[in-house]
Amino acid sequence: MILDRSANRRKFALAINEGRLTVRVPARFDPEEVKRFIEQNLDWIHKNLELSAQKSGLPRSFEDGEQIRLLGEPAVIRLVNTDSYFSPRLENGELKVAVYNDRSREYVSRQVMGFITSLAGSEISGSMKRLTAMTGLYPKKVTVKDMNASWGRCSSTGNISINYKVVTFSKRHIDYVCMHELAHLVHMDHSAQFWALVEKYIPDWKQLRRGMR
Repeated sequence: MILDRSANRRKFALAINEGRLTVRVPARFDPEEVKRFIEQNLDWIHKNLELSAQKSGLPRSFEDGEQIRLLGEPAVIRLVNTDSYFSPRLENGELKVAVYNDRSREYVSRQVMGFITSLAGSEISGSMKRLTAMTGLYPKKVTVKDMNASWGRCSSTGNISINYKVVTFSKRHIDYVCMHELAHLVHMDHSAQFWALVEKYIPDWKQLRRGMR
């Protein structure tokens, strides 16, 4: 759970994004009152956390047969009994994970998430390489990380961060997110000029953007 404080807020509010709960509260609040507010909305929270997690395409249980989404396509986690270890690999819609002496959730989670973050890094790096060559826009640094509230971020110093979770969407969606942040190297706002620059290289950005909401 994330607490989001704001001096301009007077009421409590709940938001769920990518399977995570955010409680929005005033800058000054009573923790007991927040606790009661959460307890009063537990049914809504449980229902919408599950729906959000399913929509995200990311694994939740890390069990054999769990359905996830990678690069916009469905995939199934498949635990493979074997006497020799192999790195997780994606084959014919199955993310195969070697299990020989450890089937614990912790082990499978490390294997699956290691593959997913590695795939995200590779795809984002490839997208950035193509787009920087096309646009002539070069960030100082690109970081792939877990982000709670956005798909990407560009700092005023020219550093770009991309949310690894974009790997659940298609390569075209990844291109849109990368181009969005590259455009911020020129326009730090979301002005008409900013969107015109995005559209120059990603003409279908509106459709892609809608698909990620």
